Amino acid sequence: MALLLLLGVALAATILMDGVVAFQASHDFGRARVANVHQSRFRSNIELQSSLSVDRVSDDKAATTTSKEEESKGIRPLHQNWWPVVTVDSLKEDRPNQIRVLGKPLVTYFNQKDEEWKVLDDMCSHRFAPLSEGRVLNGNLQCAYHGWCFDSSGTCTRVPQQPDRVDKAKPVQSYAVKKDLGILWVWMDPETLDSIGNKIRLPIDPLLRKCYEGSGDTYCFMRDLPYGMEILGENLLDLSHLPYAHHSVGNLKRSLGNELPTRMLSLKEREEFATWEQGYDASADPVLPKMQAEIMQAAAHDPIFAGFYDANNPDQFANWTTKIGFFEPFHARYTRFGFSTSTVELFMCPLSEGKSRVFLFNCFDMMITKPKTLKDKIFKILLNTRLGGSKGHMIAHKIFDGDGIFLHKQGNRMKVANKSFKDYSTPASADVLLNSYRRYLDVAAEKTRQAGLNSVAATVVGMNKYGDDAPRAELLDRYNTHTVHCSICMKDLQNARKRNVNLQRLETALQGTTGSGIAALLTFAAIRRLSSMAIPGTALGATALASTVGLAGSFLTARLRRSTDKTINGFLFEDYVHAD
Repeated sequence: MALLLLLGVALAATILMDGVVAFQASHDFGRARVANVHQSRFRSNIELQSSLSVDRVSDDKAATTTSKEEESKGIRPLHQNWWPVVTVDSLKEDRPNQIRVLGKPLVTYFNQKDEEWKVLDDMCSHRFAPLSEGRVLNGNLQCAYHGWCFDSSGTCTRVPQQPDRVDKAKPVQSYAVKKDLGILWVWMDPETLDSIGNKIRLPIDPLLRKCYEGSGDTYCFMRDLPYGMEILGENLLDLSHLPYAHHSVGNLKRSLGNELPTRMLSLKEREEFATWEQGYDASADPVLPKMQAEIMQAAAHDPIFAGFYDANNPDQFANWTTKIGFFEPFHARYTRFGFSTSTVELFMCPLSEGKSRVFLFNCFDMMITKPKTLKDKIFKILLNTRLGGSKGHMIAHKIFDGDGIFLHKQGNRMKVANKSFKDYSTPASADVLLNSYRRYLDVAAEKTRQAGLNSVAATVVGMNKYGDDAPRAELLDRYNTHTVHCSICMKDLQNARKRNVNLQRLETALQGTTGSGIAALLTFAAIRRLSSMAIPGTALGATALASTVGLAGSFLTARLRRSTDKTINGFLFEDYVHAD
């Protein structure tokens, strides 16, 4: 699911993914005037990009591929990583919460004593009941089956059936956890926490950091997906599918699908490019991507930019650049310098074999800079209005839904045909990055198997859970994969449902008023025909007016109800038909 890109795109899609690109076009703010939005920090960024850009696609194989030796260097087994597991916004502090990563069921709870989230195996050591079905008691987890209690380190603190033998009870495995960007990150190999885990930094750039700090824990969009991280990662690193899989989203359309020359960056180029982060934090020590590619002449070829490119005035777009990076083991990042600086940041979590979770952030320079002009202020207001809250989530859904059907079925067909990514037909340079990603996963999975964790390796390369096409209602389900876990969307859904109930009541009342008025008019007419009794004009006028108002109100209310029904469905399920 180039979801990622698309997500950026998606958000741009509605008006502003790539920085302010889609946004500005959608609101007729003219290219020439928009170009003046550049600030000194942005200018330094594009100057850096210009120094790294290449005018043509090299025929040299080294320019489009990275050596297997370099790709394999330093790759860790899957369990020796900090994995993004769940947004804090989706958790309940007053009870245990079940979570999952690498196929392993875990439980997290908020320890009020030290005000931190804790993570344990979701399995009581007594008779293996899930601790997530229990409760939080004085900073401990109490199993719902027999009342055994475990502290945050996993040590058993109470055995009600024989208190004097609590020291004989086996502990439950605990895991190191950290909270950042509104997400809980879990180190899945307790034995190497000190030797490896504490030395690994999360790939969070200063622009993302500042955008998060200005927005809070609800800034992240999280959704579960009906296919594995191997297919998800391919999709997020694939820019070429955007015009086709996400046509009609924002500025995207099939006619933008054209050549996409792509070049892999060397280690030195990755190091040089990473210095853009110091424009937002002079003390930044960037985490380098495991692999990174650039789109050649991005203004003309990046689908997000291409709709705004003017071939008659190429100099205006000479410094527009697009870089796509993959950061081991879970992060895909699009960095664009165009009208403004923007990034699309996606983090992946392998829930289990054939199931994954994605976390999305769309970052724009404008989000963290103070508007200096009226135009800038309008841009920022529209940005927050169109992309903020559940509206932004609806755009993200359109992107993921656009890929959801065929990515799941891709996995099914690969299993049935006994195919792997090595059987793909990928003659275009546009596929070079995703092929490198799949080779990375193969190496990481093999190292995981060597550690005796075959089931963990299967969560990123296994095909056993594929095979049968799930119904569309399941593949495009928004409620269970996102809404129920999102405080913003749940609140808006509840408000929409309340509004629908009130509209239904109002419609019924208006229909009653209309019916009564019409009945009264018919009665007056009958009286006048059957007798000489005069009917006051004011009575006739008032009755006719009431009937008219009731009738008009009924139509208006019915229309509002249809609109509200559409809003409600947006939180539940919307079909996506590519043939349309």
